[in-house]
Amino acid sequence: MTNQGREYAWFVAAQVITFSFIALLQLVEGWLFLLFLVAMHTGVFMLIWSKKRLMSHDVAIKRYYDRVYLHLALYVPLLLYRLVGLWVPYCYNEKIAQVALVGILVISVAGAIHNCLRLYAYLFRGSVAHARDC
Repeated sequence: MTNQGREYAWFVAAQVITFSFIALLQLVEGWLFLLFLVAMHTGVFMLIWSKKRLMSHDVAIKRYYDRVYLHLALYVPLLLYRLVGLWVPYCYNEKIAQVALVGILVISVAGAIHNCLRLYAYLFRGSVAHARDC
């Protein structure tokens, strides 16, 4: 496996770990929440590491990481809603949170898969993705 292939694998693994554990953070409490929080941040660390490695070859890769950050930002309102629910319990509706989580999961997973496929095309198929990357 080439260096680019290995770094691409880190990119994909980082997204799987980060998005999996950020979704699980919505469903657990207590010490399990802290464990999943650490696991999610491990995925973020892997993402940062792969970004540094891949961008050393090609700076244009940054746009793929910007998309990952956009998908991660979708979870922020949900995390804030849960935090507000801890302070003001009567304002928190579990059903609303679950529906929002499913919607965000669908959008972020579909976006992550699309982003991985586009980065793969950019890295390993060259000119096809260079000319018209959406």
